[in-house]
Amino acid sequence: MNWNLIRKTISDRWRGTAVYAGGLVAYVLMLAALFPSVQKVGTFKKAYMKDLPEGLIKFFNLQKFDVTSFDSYMTLQFLGLLWVIVMAAFAISFARNMVAGEIQDGTLELLLAQPVARWKVMTSEGAVLLGGIIGLVATTVVSTFAFGAAFGVKLSYSGYLAFLPLGIALAAAIAGYSVLLSAVMREPRRVAMAASGLTLFFYLLHFGGMYSKVLEKFDWFGIFHYYNPQKVLSSGGVPARDVLVLLAFAAVFFAAALLFFQRRDIAV
Repeated sequence: MNWNLIRKTISDRWRGTAVYAGGLVAYVLMLAALFPSVQKVGTFKKAYMKDLPEGLIKFFNLQKFDVTSFDSYMTLQFLGLLWVIVMAAFAISFARNMVAGEIQDGTLELLLAQPVARWKVMTSEGAVLLGGIIGLVATTVVSTFAFGAAFGVKLSYSGYLAFLPLGIALAAAIAGYSVLLSAVMREPRRVAMAASGLTLFFYLLHFGGMYSKVLEKFDWFGIFHYYNPQKVLSSGGVPARDVLVLLAFAAVFFAAALLFFQRRDIAV
């Protein structure tokens, strides 16, 4: 890695990362503030669960969903979908500018003209991306602890600590194939579209696996098969196998991106 490049990347990207962090904090604050009111609505649970599709209940592992549980509430309202969208948006928007964005801006040739090896360029920017992911996941957990305590919400501290490595691993997997697409394609817009489409495909594959045994077999090759926040929050234990598989996804995709970038003709 190149520390000068790391410092430059941080300087260029910290504002955008701060915006994502602020959005996560604001949403957790809203959920924590609303939860005591939701918890008091005695008939809400029965009516709410009655209206949910069976596949959705399976998808979020809500067979034993209890609206009086803040952890279940957070899974359904945040960690199950919206949080994934935010983290995917961050990873994709960052990755799209790592190679394709630099080519479009005409800055990559200038950067590579310096005495910096290509693999150092990629790993330096990748390290900043991973740092941003870790920071956003930590922000989610810390803000949940803080606002949960502020509003007197009972939550599983061990569960959210166990969620840390799972959340980081999931976002890293999304970042991995986003970086690969950025190394392969020339236009950042196409990178974002392809990475978003692939993420959506994995998500729908997992959802379809709840209804189809055929799709369930293919779901093993998708990243969301290994992401179950409700189970982690309930058990309070780190799902080591799921985390390792997701990290393997990230490592393989990033290694492929590094290999392709090393051999790529950067001339525009």
